[in-house]
Amino acid sequence: MRSAARIAGSLLLAAVGLLNLAPGIIALAPSQLATAYGVVDADVTTTLLLRHRAVMLALLGSALVAAAAVPRWRKPVLVVAMIGKTSFITLVATTTGAHPELTTVARADVAALAVLAVAALLTRVRPGPRPPTGA
Repeated sequence: MRSAARIAGSLLLAAVGLLNLAPGIIALAPSQLATAYGVVDADVTTTLLLRHRAVMLALLGSALVAAAAVPRWRKPVLVVAMIGKTSFITLVATTTGAHPELTTVARADVAALAVLAVAALLTRVRPGPRPPTGA
C-alpha cells in the first residue's frame, strides 16, 4: 500500500509540474498573453515581466517533475511550489481591479495547491519499525 500511495503522490507531483510547464510557452510566444492572462496590448515592460514569469513557472514545473522522480528533492520543491501558489492566490484575492482572467488562474492555483497537499501526504517519508532497545 505504501508504494502505491507514493507512486500516486509522485504522479500528482508530475501532473502539477506539467501544469506549470504549460505557461512556459508564453516566454517563447508572447502573443499567448491574451489567452493565458487576458492581457491585450501590453507595453514592452509588462510583456517582458510576464515572459519572465512564464520562465519561472516552467522552472518550477521542471522541478516538480524532477521531484516526482527524486525523493530527496520533494520537500524543498513542494515548499517552494506551495509558497509560490499561495502568494499568487493571496495577491489576486487582495487586489482590486485586476483582469478577471487572473481569478481563473488563481482558482487553478487553488486546485494545484490542493493536489500538492495530497501529493505531500502520499509521498512523505514514513519511519520504518524501530529496532528493539536494550540489547
